[in-house]
Amino acid sequence: MNKNKIGLVIGVIAGIVIVFFVGRYLLTQRAADREKQAQVEQENEKLAAATQSLHQVCRYADSVGIDTSRFAAGAQPSLAQLDDKRARLLLEVRYGKKPSRMEFNGLREAVDSSWARQADAASVDDMLARAATFGPYKQLVGHYNRLRKQAGSRPAMADSLRIIRQSLNFYRYTNRFAGDRFVVVNIPAGELNVFDRSGRRLLPMQVIAGKADKRTPCMTTAIQNIVAYPYWNVPKSIATKEMLPKIQRDVAFLYNQNLEVLDERDKVVDPEDVDWASLSETNFPYRIRQASGCENALGLIKFDLINPLAIYLHDTNGRDMFTLTADRWRSHGCVRVQKPVELANFVLGKETFDKGFMNRCLIDQKPQTMAVAKPFPVFIAYNTADVDAAGRLRFYKDVYGFDK
Repeated sequence: MNKNKIGLVIGVIAGIVIVFFVGRYLLTQRAADREKQAQVEQENEKLAAATQSLHQVCRYADSVGIDTSRFAAGAQPSLAQLDDKRARLLLEVRYGKKPSRMEFNGLREAVDSSWARQADAASVDDMLARAATFGPYKQLVGHYNRLRKQAGSRPAMADSLRIIRQSLNFYRYTNRFAGDRFVVVNIPAGELNVFDRSGRRLLPMQVIAGKADKRTPCMTTAIQNIVAYPYWNVPKSIATKEMLPKIQRDVAFLYNQNLEVLDERDKVVDPEDVDWASLSETNFPYRIRQASGCENALGLIKFDLINPLAIYLHDTNGRDMFTLTADRWRSHGCVRVQKPVELANFVLGKETFDKGFMNRCLIDQKPQTMAVAKPFPVFIAYNTADVDAAGRLRFYKDVYGFDK
């Protein structure tokens, strides 16, 4: 075979090899392009589904009074950003935000953050439905959306909607805490209700809360003890500002009010041995305590609440105030309850106090403390918009001027 033929054969073989590899490369590249295009389309489908799911949650959140502007999808969001916004919004739909008026938190939160992270487009509807099972909340949502439809022609409706949104957030906030049953004291309504998790009112009653210049603070707390025949340990501010001038005018004020004077070692002191004229608001080394009994300002039953503000629920020696006047804001900050026996028995889970307990009024009784087996959650709230037992929308007097 001559050299020309050899070269021709080599050229043909080389051409075949080149064509093979070029073709293979083109086929591989085309397959890669198709796979990449499929990935892009799949990613776009996921983004579209996530965007639609976020919009769905936003529409629902908007209908229950949540400001959704913080959760807008934005320009060219990533899938992770969309999922994060949806999860955070779902958490707010279920658990709300801490109310701005809350002065003390004595309950441990039990927020299930994984609940929202597990959501997908297919499960959102079910998750939203399960986030709103509390009866008064659902009723309030209905009133909110009814008023929203009227807001276009009635600009003044904006304030009412804002106030309802605050109440809706409070009800969502209660979901952060454990407990099948809990107490809600609504200061503007002058009411206390024991609710279960479905929203049934198990024990409604009236209350008397703090007056405008002695406000009852909003808080999450719990009843930890119940005291029968309690002492009233007079707060120092009341002792020095209100009682001391009266004592200085006539020491008989102490005897007439059944008040005792205790020194720094908690020993009872004879009032006649005290130089009352030398004392003042800044110089008062004593403590004043009212003896137990029917004339005690706390009445016959006191509910100790977990908090550092010396706030508690209690009976009163002026029970006729619940029938003689509609003024439900006349205390120094603690909350007087209309049905102390019923509340105590409910919290203790048994009939510890019989129907005649309030009328016997035994003398020379020492305080008797009964521990609650499991701290009973209490929410002291300030909701000027709420629903009553019949589901009607009510707006209450803004007694502390918080809604101005």
